[in-house]
Amino acid sequence: MSSDTRWAWVEIDVDAIEHNVRQLRALASPAAVWAVVKADGYGHGAVDVAQAAIRGGAEGLCVALVAEGIELRRAGIDVPILLLSEQPVETAARIIEFRLTPTVYSRHFLDALVAARPNGLPIHLKIDTGMQRVGAHPHSVPSLLASIAERAPAIRLAGVYTHLAVADEVGHEFTEVQLERFEAALVHVPTGIPVHAANSAGTLAHPAARRDIVRPGIAIYGITPGPGVDHLVGDLRPALELRARVGYVKQVAAGSRISYGLR
Repeated sequence: MSSDTRWAWVEIDVDAIEHNVRQLRALASPAAVWAVVKADGYGHGAVDVAQAAIRGGAEGLCVALVAEGIELRRAGIDVPILLLSEQPVETAARIIEFRLTPTVYSRHFLDALVAARPNGLPIHLKIDTGMQRVGAHPHSVPSLLASIAERAPAIRLAGVYTHLAVADEVGHEFTEVQLERFEAALVHVPTGIPVHAANSAGTLAHPAARRDIVRPGIAIYGITPGPGVDHLVGDLRPALELRARVGYVKQVAAGSRISYGLR
């Protein structure tokens, strides 16, 4: 680096991301990997991360915002891109234009999508099995499925999923509770629809959560999703290094108090 640039910088190893996706894909097989690249690929650079994940075998990607999905499409990425929550209704036309896959859990958002005149738009239904964030209550699943069917062929159900709250705490009974609630809700889902539940910790620690798709996020960057699964991380490689030049080395007497606050 030149002397007039900052003395601290980040280096991203995209080969490590590709490697990590391969490792997770092998672990979760036959489930497909849809890599989570929201928040600019967890600060690693969304486009570069997405391309590396696809080289590693990812068959889909997940983002948080319409703008994130559009960035990937404009970079030439063509795999399915799942929006992980409902979006503002005014983005419906952009979702369709850029072939993004919206998550739905309300009739309000379903109607907004249909009003934008899609043709066979794939959607995923999210069920809240206990995370208590976004998602449909399990009791509302039958009526929502009926609403989706009524709006065909403008939209089509392409997936059903949930999100695990404590998958990183191996042995925590609530993960099993969530999976049981998910199974009960899936009784109402037509056969052949892909289902998914596993985040990074679910992929690593809970074979029962590895359904048709897994959605690893932090793990594809080589970072453990929690201390409870450290022993399961295996050969995942950190993809980010923070480096800095040494500006000055100074010797001080033992017991000296240093810098602001003399700490």
